Amino acid sequence: MRVLLDTDPGLGRTFADVDDGLTLFLMLNNAKFEIEGITTVFGNTAVKVGYLLMKKYLRLAGRLDIPHKMGAAAKHDLGKLNDASKLLIDKVKEHPKELTLLTLGPLTNIATVLRHYPEFFDDLNKIVMMGGTLTPFAGFLMNRLFFDKMKTKTFVSEFNFYQDVEATKEVIEFKTTTPRVEMGLDICCRTVFKKEHLKRIESVDKPIPQFIAKHLKFWLNLWKIFLKGGFYPFDTFVPIYLLKPELFKTANLFLEVETENVPAKLSILKGKRENSAPITYCTDFVDLKSKEEFMEILISNLLQ
Repeated sequence: MRVLLDTDPGLGRTFADVDDGLTLFLMLNNAKFEIEGITTVFGNTAVKVGYLLMKKYLRLAGRLDIPHKMGAAAKHDLGKLNDASKLLIDKVKEHPKELTLLTLGPLTNIATVLRHYPEFFDDLNKIVMMGGTLTPFAGFLMNRLFFDKMKTKTFVSEFNFYQDVEATKEVIEFKTTTPRVEMGLDICCRTVFKKEHLKRIESVDKPIPQFIAKHLKFWLNLWKIFLKGGFYPFDTFVPIYLLKPELFKTANLFLEVETENVPAKLSILKGKRENSAPITYCTDFVDLKSKEEFMEILISNLLQ
Protein backbone atom coordinates (compact mmCIF):
# COMPACT_ATOMS: atom_id res chain seq x y z
CA MET A 1 0.00 0.00 0.00
CA ARG A 2 1.50 3.29 -1.14
CA VAL A 3 0.66 5.93 1.43
CA LEU A 4 1.15 9.56 2.42
CA LEU A 5 1.02 10.32 6.14
CA ASP A 6 0.12 13.64 7.81
CA THR A 7 0.75 13.47 11.55
CA ASP A 8 1.49 15.29 14.84
CA PRO A 9 3.98 12.99 16.65
CA GLY A 10 4.44 13.05 20.42
CA LEU A 11 6.11 9.76 21.38
CA GLY A 12 9.35 10.74 23.11
CA ARG A 13 8.01 13.96 24.61
CA THR A 14 6.67 14.08 28.20
CA PHE A 15 2.91 14.69 28.44
CA ALA A 16 2.46 14.24 24.66
CA ASP A 17 0.25 11.50 23.23
CA VAL A 18 2.12 8.43 22.00
CA ASP A 19 -0.26 6.99 19.41
CA ASP A 20 1.15 8.82 16.37
CA GLY A 21 4.60 7.43 17.14
CA LEU A 22 3.23 3.91 17.57
CA THR A 23 1.43 4.28 14.24
CA LEU A 24 4.59 5.36 12.44
CA PHE A 25 6.65 2.51 13.87
CA LEU A 26 3.90 0.00 13.02
CA MET A 27 3.98 1.15 9.41
CA LEU A 28 7.77 1.41 9.19
CA ASN A 29 8.01 -2.17 10.47
CA ASN A 30 5.37 -3.60 8.12
CA ALA A 31 6.47 -4.37 4.56
CA LYS A 32 2.89 -4.00 3.29
CA PHE A 33 3.24 -0.23 3.59
CA GLU A 34 5.28 1.81 1.15
CA ILE A 35 5.47 5.28 2.70
CA GLU A 36 5.83 7.86 -0.08
CA GLY A 37 5.99 10.88 2.22
CA ILE A 38 5.42 12.08 5.79
CA THR A 39 4.27 15.57 6.75
CA THR A 40 3.86 17.02 10.23
CA VAL A 41 1.34 19.45 11.69
CA PHE A 42 0.81 21.10 15.08
CA GLY A 43 -1.30 19.21 17.60
CA ASN A 44 0.10 16.85 20.21
CA THR A 45 3.26 18.97 20.19
CA ALA A 46 4.52 22.15 18.55
CA VAL A 47 5.07 21.40 14.87
CA LYS A 48 8.88 21.72 15.07
CA VAL A 49 9.01 19.35 18.06
CA GLY A 50 6.84 16.83 16.24
CA TYR A 51 8.98 17.11 13.13
CA LEU A 52 12.18 16.41 15.08
CA LEU A 53 10.53 13.45 16.81
CA MET A 54 9.45 12.06 13.44
CA LYS A 55 13.03 12.37 12.15
CA LYS A 56 14.18 10.45 15.23
CA TYR A 57 11.75 7.62 14.38
CA LEU A 58 13.01 7.52 10.80
CA ARG A 59 16.61 7.47 11.98
CA LEU A 60 15.90 4.56 14.35
CA ALA A 61 14.24 2.65 11.52
CA GLY A 62 16.99 3.49 9.06
CA ARG A 63 14.45 5.20 6.78
CA LEU A 64 15.59 8.81 6.46
CA ASP A 65 15.24 8.22 2.71
CA ILE A 66 11.46 8.70 3.06
CA PRO A 67 10.58 12.29 2.03
CA HIS A 68 9.46 14.26 5.10
CA LYS A 69 8.48 17.91 5.56
CA MET A 70 7.22 20.21 8.30
CA GLY A 71 3.81 21.85 7.91
CA ALA A 72 1.38 24.19 9.66
CA ALA A 73 2.35 25.53 13.10
CA ALA A 74 -1.17 26.72 14.00
CA LYS A 75 -4.69 26.98 12.61
CA HIS A 76 -3.82 30.51 11.49
CA ASP A 77 -1.61 28.90 8.83
CA LEU A 78 -4.68 27.52 7.04
CA GLY A 79 -4.36 28.34 3.35
CA LYS A 80 -0.63 29.15 3.46
CA LEU A 81 1.44 26.84 1.29
CA ASN A 82 4.38 25.30 3.17
CA ASP A 83 6.90 22.52 2.63
CA ALA A 84 4.43 19.88 3.83
CA SER A 85 1.54 20.94 1.62
CA LYS A 86 3.87 21.25 -1.37
CA LEU A 87 5.14 17.70 -0.79
CA LEU A 88 1.57 16.34 -0.67
CA ILE A 89 0.65 18.17 -3.86
CA ASP A 90 3.76 17.07 -5.73
CA LYS A 91 3.42 13.42 -4.73
CA VAL A 92 -0.23 13.13 -5.73
CA LYS A 93 0.33 14.93 -9.05
CA GLU A 94 3.21 12.54 -9.78
CA HIS A 95 1.10 9.46 -8.94
CA PRO A 96 -2.60 10.25 -9.53
CA LYS A 97 -5.10 7.64 -8.23
CA GLU A 98 -2.24 5.56 -6.74
CA LEU A 99 -1.72 6.91 -3.20
CA THR A 100 -3.71 6.60 0.02
CA LEU A 101 -3.69 9.59 2.39
CA LEU A 102 -3.64 8.93 6.14
CA THR A 103 -4.36 11.83 8.53
CA LEU A 104 -3.55 11.50 12.24
CA GLY A 105 -3.71 15.12 13.45
CA PRO A 106 -5.43 18.46 12.85
CA LEU A 107 -6.43 18.92 9.20
CA THR A 108 -4.76 22.28 8.50
CA ASN A 109 -2.23 20.91 6.00
CA ILE A 110 -4.91 18.94 4.17
CA ALA A 111 -7.40 21.80 3.87
CA THR A 112 -4.58 24.05 2.68
CA VAL A 113 -3.79 21.59 -0.11
CA LEU A 114 -7.47 21.48 -1.13
CA ARG A 115 -7.56 25.28 -1.43
CA HIS A 116 -4.61 25.27 -3.83
CA TYR A 117 -5.29 21.93 -5.57
CA PRO A 118 -9.05 21.20 -5.54
CA GLU A 119 -8.52 17.91 -7.44
CA PHE A 120 -6.36 16.56 -4.58
CA PHE A 121 -8.97 14.23 -3.08
CA ASP A 122 -10.19 13.04 -6.49
CA ASP A 123 -6.60 12.21 -7.45
CA LEU A 124 -6.08 10.00 -4.38
CA ASN A 125 -6.86 6.29 -4.19
CA LYS A 126 -8.33 6.48 -0.67
CA ILE A 127 -8.36 8.68 2.44
CA VAL A 128 -8.33 7.34 6.02
CA MET A 129 -8.64 9.82 8.90
CA MET A 130 -8.45 9.65 12.69
CA GLY A 131 -10.73 12.29 14.14
CA GLY A 132 -14.18 13.23 15.28
CA THR A 133 -16.87 11.46 17.26
CA LEU A 134 -20.58 10.77 16.95
CA THR A 135 -20.80 9.57 20.56
CA PRO A 136 -21.28 12.29 23.21
CA PHE A 137 -19.73 10.15 25.96
CA ALA A 138 -16.47 9.80 24.03
CA GLY A 139 -16.32 13.54 23.44
CA PHE A 140 -17.04 14.22 27.11
CA LEU A 141 -14.19 11.93 28.17
CA MET A 142 -11.68 13.77 25.96
CA ASN A 143 -13.01 17.09 27.26
CA ARG A 144 -12.40 15.98 30.85
CA LEU A 145 -8.83 14.97 30.08
CA PHE A 146 -7.51 17.52 27.64
CA PHE A 147 -9.75 20.37 26.66
CA ASP A 148 -10.00 23.93 27.90
CA LYS A 149 -12.52 25.44 30.29
CA MET A 150 -15.29 25.72 27.72
CA LYS A 151 -16.84 22.60 29.26
CA THR A 152 -20.13 21.75 27.53
CA LYS A 153 -19.13 23.59 24.37
CA THR A 154 -16.49 20.94 23.64
CA PHE A 155 -18.22 17.95 25.14
CA VAL A 156 -18.88 16.34 21.75
CA SER A 157 -15.65 17.43 20.05
CA GLU A 158 -12.54 15.34 19.46
CA PHE A 159 -9.01 16.76 19.84
CA ASN A 160 -7.77 16.60 16.22
CA PHE A 161 -10.89 18.10 14.70
CA TYR A 162 -11.26 20.74 17.42
CA GLN A 163 -7.76 22.16 16.83
CA ASP A 164 -8.75 23.65 13.46
CA VAL A 165 -12.52 23.65 13.06
CA GLU A 166 -12.50 25.53 9.76
CA ALA A 167 -10.08 23.05 8.21
CA THR A 168 -12.12 20.15 9.57
CA LYS A 169 -15.30 21.49 7.99
CA GLU A 170 -13.60 21.98 4.63
CA VAL A 171 -12.17 18.44 4.61
CA ILE A 172 -15.19 16.54 5.93
CA GLU A 173 -17.71 18.36 3.73
CA PHE A 174 -15.53 18.40 0.61
CA LYS A 175 -17.25 16.81 -2.39
CA THR A 176 -15.37 13.81 -3.75
CA THR A 177 -16.11 10.32 -4.99
CA THR A 178 -12.79 9.02 -3.62
CA PRO A 179 -13.42 6.55 -0.76
CA ARG A 180 -12.99 8.15 2.67
CA VAL A 181 -12.81 6.27 5.96
CA GLU A 182 -13.11 7.91 9.37
CA MET A 183 -11.88 6.37 12.62
CA GLY A 184 -13.50 8.47 15.34
CA LEU A 185 -13.47 8.14 19.10
CA ASP A 186 -16.47 5.82 18.74
CA ILE A 187 -14.13 3.02 17.62
CA CYS A 188 -10.82 4.31 19.00
CA CYS A 189 -12.06 4.10 22.60
CA ARG A 190 -13.09 0.44 22.24
CA THR A 191 -9.77 -1.11 23.27
CA VAL A 192 -7.01 -0.32 25.74
CA PHE A 193 -3.22 -0.65 25.62
CA LYS A 194 -2.28 -2.25 28.96
CA LYS A 195 0.75 -3.14 31.05
CA GLU A 196 0.92 -6.66 29.61
CA HIS A 197 1.33 -5.16 26.13
CA LEU A 198 4.17 -2.96 27.35
CA LYS A 199 5.91 -5.99 28.89
CA ARG A 200 5.93 -7.76 25.51
CA ILE A 201 7.60 -4.75 23.92
CA GLU A 202 10.09 -4.35 26.79
CA SER A 203 11.17 -7.98 26.40
CA VAL A 204 12.58 -7.40 22.90
CA ASP A 205 16.17 -6.15 23.01
CA LYS A 206 16.17 -4.10 19.82
CA PRO A 207 16.44 -0.32 19.31
CA ILE A 208 12.86 0.37 18.22
CA PRO A 209 11.04 -1.71 20.89
CA GLN A 210 13.35 -0.34 23.59
CA PHE A 211 12.70 3.26 22.47
CA ILE A 212 8.95 2.64 22.43
CA ALA A 213 8.97 0.95 25.84
CA LYS A 214 11.03 3.73 27.42
CA HIS A 215 8.58 6.40 26.33
CA LEU A 216 5.37 4.47 26.93
CA LYS A 217 5.84 3.99 30.66
CA PHE A 218 4.97 7.54 31.68
CA TRP A 219 1.96 7.73 29.36
CA LEU A 220 0.66 4.36 30.54
CA ASN A 221 0.94 5.37 34.19
CA LEU A 222 -0.72 8.72 33.48
CA TRP A 223 -3.72 7.14 31.79
CA LYS A 224 -4.14 4.51 34.50
CA ILE A 225 -5.37 7.38 36.66
CA PHE A 226 -8.35 7.85 34.31
CA LEU A 227 -8.92 4.41 32.79
CA LYS A 228 -8.80 0.89 34.14
CA GLY A 229 -5.45 -0.45 33.06
CA GLY A 230 -4.10 1.71 30.24
CA PHE A 231 -4.56 4.15 27.35
CA TYR A 232 -6.47 4.27 24.07
CA PRO A 233 -4.20 3.66 21.02
CA PHE A 234 -6.19 6.14 18.86
CA ASP A 235 -4.17 6.69 15.67
CA THR A 236 -3.07 3.08 15.33
CA PHE A 237 -6.59 2.29 14.12
CA VAL A 238 -5.80 3.99 10.79
CA PRO A 239 -3.13 1.60 9.40
CA ILE A 240 -4.74 -1.43 11.05
CA TYR A 241 -7.97 -0.62 9.22
CA LEU A 242 -6.01 -0.74 5.96
CA LEU A 243 -4.51 -4.09 6.93
CA LYS A 244 -7.75 -5.65 8.20
CA PRO A 245 -10.93 -3.71 7.34
CA GLU A 246 -13.02 -6.78 8.10
CA LEU A 247 -12.37 -6.28 11.84
CA PHE A 248 -14.72 -3.27 11.94
CA LYS A 249 -18.40 -2.41 11.75
CA THR A 250 -19.04 0.62 9.55
CA ALA A 251 -21.80 2.94 8.40
CA ASN A 252 -21.81 5.04 5.23
CA LEU A 253 -22.64 8.62 6.25
CA PHE A 254 -22.69 12.15 4.94
CA LEU A 255 -21.41 14.33 7.78
CA GLU A 256 -21.59 18.01 8.67
CA VAL A 257 -19.27 19.97 10.97
CA GLU A 258 -20.54 22.64 13.34
CA THR A 259 -18.34 25.73 13.72
CA GLU A 260 -20.21 28.00 16.15
CA ASN A 261 -22.19 26.62 19.09
CA VAL A 262 -20.24 23.37 19.60
CA PRO A 263 -17.07 23.69 17.47
CA ALA A 264 -16.12 20.54 15.52
CA LYS A 265 -19.28 18.68 16.50
CA LEU A 266 -20.20 16.13 13.85
CA SER A 267 -23.77 15.50 12.80
CA ILE A 268 -25.28 13.24 10.16
CA LEU A 269 -26.63 15.04 7.11
CA LYS A 270 -30.20 14.12 6.20
CA GLY A 271 -30.01 12.99 2.62
CA LYS A 272 -27.03 12.85 0.30
CA ARG A 273 -24.37 15.37 -0.63
CA GLU A 274 -24.51 15.85 -4.38
CA ASN A 275 -21.52 14.70 -6.47
CA SER A 276 -19.90 13.05 -3.46
CA ALA A 277 -19.56 9.62 -1.90
CA PRO A 278 -20.40 9.10 1.80
CA ILE A 279 -17.73 8.67 4.43
CA THR A 280 -17.28 5.14 5.74
CA TYR A 281 -17.51 5.73 9.49
CA CYS A 282 -16.18 2.98 11.79
CA THR A 283 -18.48 2.43 14.77
CA ASP A 284 -17.22 -0.71 16.55
CA PHE A 285 -15.38 -3.99 16.27
CA VAL A 286 -17.25 -6.84 14.62
CA ASP A 287 -16.85 -9.00 17.74
CA LEU A 288 -14.55 -9.68 20.71
CA LYS A 289 -12.21 -11.80 18.58
CA SER A 290 -11.71 -8.84 16.23
CA LYS A 291 -10.73 -6.63 19.17
CA GLU A 292 -8.16 -9.19 20.29
CA GLU A 293 -6.79 -9.53 16.75
CA PHE A 294 -6.45 -5.74 16.53
CA MET A 295 -4.21 -5.64 19.61
CA GLU A 296 -2.13 -8.54 18.35
CA ILE A 297 -1.54 -6.78 15.01
CA LEU A 298 -0.53 -3.64 16.87
CA ILE A 299 1.90 -5.25 19.33
CA SER A 300 3.47 -7.69 16.86
CA ASN A 301 4.32 -4.82 14.49
CA LEU A 302 6.13 -2.93 17.25
CA LEU A 303 8.54 -5.75 18.14
CA GLN A 304 10.97 -5.49 15.22
